[in-house]
Amino acid sequence: MSKHVVTESRVTRRLQGNSYGFAYGILWSTGFPVTYLLLEAWDPYTLAAARIGLAGLLLALAAYLVGQSYLWRTWPWRRAVLIGGIGVGISTVMLTLGVKYSNPVNAAVLSTTLPLVSAVMGIALKEEKIIPRLAMGIGIAVLGGVLIVLSAAEQELGWRGGEAFVMVSVVTWTWFSRASTAKLSTIPPYPRAVITMLSGALVLIPVTALLNFVGVSEIAWSIEGWNLFWILWLCPIAAGVSLVFWLKSAEYLGVTIAAIHINLVPFYVIVIAFFSGGGLSSYQIIGACLVVAGAVITQVRLGGTPGQLGSTGRP
Repeated sequence: MSKHVVTESRVTRRLQGNSYGFAYGILWSTGFPVTYLLLEAWDPYTLAAARIGLAGLLLALAAYLVGQSYLWRTWPWRRAVLIGGIGVGISTVMLTLGVKYSNPVNAAVLSTTLPLVSAVMGIALKEEKIIPRLAMGIGIAVLGGVLIVLSAAEQELGWRGGEAFVMVSVVTWTWFSRASTAKLSTIPPYPRAVITMLSGALVLIPVTALLNFVGVSEIAWSIEGWNLFWILWLCPIAAGVSLVFWLKSAEYLGVTIAAIHINLVPFYVIVIAFFSGGGLSSYQIIGACLVVAGAVITQVRLGGTPGQLGSTGRP
């Protein structure tokens, strides 16, 4: 295979990976305000279980209706259930608690720490080596994410305590993403998303029932009015389809670089607020440009030398 063909293949994979990352960021960002609205009528544990449980079921139903089949007999089922149960289950309930006890904007800005958490995790596990270009790109992207949020004119950014839940969610999600990409690569992203979400739901459902039984939390839910629309958006789209895109992006780029797209999530949340009557400042636009620049810097090869895409990325 010629050098030109190899280079073209790498560029194509990067374009595809960034496209999936962009789509994931947009869809996932809608989950923050929608979750916040649903928490007015739902308890966080039931909502978290419904979010990933219904998402997994609806994605499985969609695959069945279109006649999609997979060679599933050789898949590492036990490993997938374990990774999904711990990674998706814990990260989802922690994020939901974080949104409830803080606010969507604080939760969104803390999610921008994911590339840093992934890089630190990769170094600690000796799976990843941070070169200056990658460190600079991550730093610029994080700076852009922080600028986006801090420039929000009328947002209440004071810490409220729920941010600790969000950070636990970020760490758990990072672990899930790296473990999923490295150890479940034989399962295509679509069924991998279905299996891991359903596994997470199987963990959360008995936990929710137990917490209700001992009086820690009371089960509450509603599909009246707009709640039905929000839950039908949150589960299959903001949670389900976005996870498929995320797994594809992480597979093509590696978790650390794919996570840089998450730094745009606060900007998307603010844009959603803008179309709902909020404001959009030039600093927020500058912040978004910094995030994009950071993502580009981490992936551009200088002088034809090989790039470091992270432990799970394929150059």
